[in-house]
Amino acid sequence: MSGQIKPGEQLPTEAALCGELGVSRTTVREAVKRLHGKGLLEGGPRAGMKVLPTSRWNQLDGDILLWRTADGIDDALADQLYEVRGCVEPQACRMAAERATPEERQQICDLFDALRDESKDVCAHVAADVAFHLAIFGATHNPLLITVARAVRNGLELAFRQSQQRRRMSAVELALHGRIAAAIQAGNPSRAASAMTRLLEYSRIELTQA
Repeated sequence: MSGQIKPGEQLPTEAALCGELGVSRTTVREAVKRLHGKGLLEGGPRAGMKVLPTSRWNQLDGDILLWRTADGIDDALADQLYEVRGCVEPQACRMAAERATPEERQQICDLFDALRDESKDVCAHVAADVAFHLAIFGATHNPLLITVARAVRNGLELAFRQSQQRRRMSAVELALHGRIAAAIQAGNPSRAASAMTRLLEYSRIELTQA
């Protein structure tokens, strides 16, 4: 993730990795197998293991997102995350307003109420924020969109946490969450999508300042 071993470069041999890390060949092979599955490596112990271009990496893999954000979220990753969110979350709101069950609509409203609870600490507030957004994806009843939401969950949590460590959610952002919840409750797709678009704009500004 850090680029210390660049795309196209060879990894140390299996024997060298065992010696350097103090682990067995089985452990090294299992680790390599996992990195193969995430699109980071190709080759094997005999042919040599090479780092693949970043375009081949499964960038939505939970581990890869976690590793990329180990030292915090930088501007490049924030831009990428918000570009993805801008592509999918307004449409998810539109679909949720059309498809959500009465129970799902109520859940989204309940999660908004949790966001308004100022007695919660930052961790609980971030958890409620993430749950609010995931509930909207769940209400689309589209398995592919739900999978995308779960994939970017780590990025969402870190972005929300970094923003709220500077200060609690702004009044504008909170109001926009309320508009989204109300629009989905009322079954108004266009209003829900529009409110989410505005929320993403404000949220990105808050993250930049944080």
